[in-house]
Amino acid sequence: MSRIHALDAARASLLLLGVLFHAAVFVYLYQKPASVSEFLFVAYTNQVLHVFRMPAFFLISGFFAAYLVSSRGAGSYLANRLGRIALPLIIFWLPVTFANNWTSQGAWITGRSTFEILPVDFQHLWFLYFLIFFSFVFVLLTRLVKLEKLPNIHPAVAMVLMALLMPLLPSVLNDQGELGTSTVLFPEPGLLAWYFWVFLAGAIAFHQKDSWLGFLRKRAVLLSTLFLLVFTLFFFSQDTGWELVGVTYGVAAALGSFGVIGLFLRFADRPSKIMRFLSDASYWLYLVHLPLVFFFLFSLGTNGFGAIATILLTSVLTIVVGLVTYKVFVRHTFISTLLNGKRHPLKS
Repeated sequence: MSRIHALDAARASLLLLGVLFHAAVFVYLYQKPASVSEFLFVAYTNQVLHVFRMPAFFLISGFFAAYLVSSRGAGSYLANRLGRIALPLIIFWLPVTFANNWTSQGAWITGRSTFEILPVDFQHLWFLYFLIFFSFVFVLLTRLVKLEKLPNIHPAVAMVLMALLMPLLPSVLNDQGELGTSTVLFPEPGLLAWYFWVFLAGAIAFHQKDSWLGFLRKRAVLLSTLFLLVFTLFFFSQDTGWELVGVTYGVAAALGSFGVIGLFLRFADRPSKIMRFLSDASYWLYLVHLPLVFFFLFSLGTNGFGAIATILLTSVLTIVVGLVTYKVFVRHTFISTLLNGKRHPLKS
């Protein structure tokens, strides 16, 4: 399979949007917006990013899982996942989550004892934990079902199932009616099952990539426009008690995750040194971005910056620091081999 540059661009961009998402979420929690317009901007930003970003990540992960199993075999795929996902999780879990807890408490300002803020769950690294679990389940599934021999499944079928399963499975939606997160050792079964279906849809997309990618490329603008309309309907109706609000959120999640990948397939499916660099850096940035977000949020928030300025400045500073540390400490070292499977040589 020739390289699909759009998926590199999508993965990198979704990670950058994750920085913006976490900045907006924690500004909302820590620094209450000063006006109605600020509140609407902050709330809409964090919710609209949350609804499609992680499902899109799982779609892409499933796509490449099927590619690896198909091209290298199940054993090589599992070895790859253990080396590239399980090992980094083991190595980075304690220092990264400790840094999260330390910075989220503003410990350098408050002087709070570090022994009171030891990590107790996976926090934002839950995505890696889910992927490890999915890798083993996926290999078992491929022993039972030959995905490459399935009859043609239209992408709309996968989207409908995504939308319908979301309100039907327990714990997929949280108390606020939004897509939940499970960061503990034993995740919520309903949430795990829903994300595995999204992962599996990505695997099906690989085996039927001509029809799936063609559909997404052709319908990208329509899907994305419908997503914004449906999500906005959800956003302004979520506290009304409307019975279909859960289904509406599910429809938005399906439209948004498929639509955003379609946009990259349509408009960014070409080689780009910048996007390739960002894609290479995305794993490192994913690991370290949250303590940086907390650090800059506290530092800026205590210096009188408004909510919107704090979100934007925090996002920019986090991305800049993350990319600089990747370039200096990761790209040309053994850490790059650990995270990305190769070390980039220094140019003389």
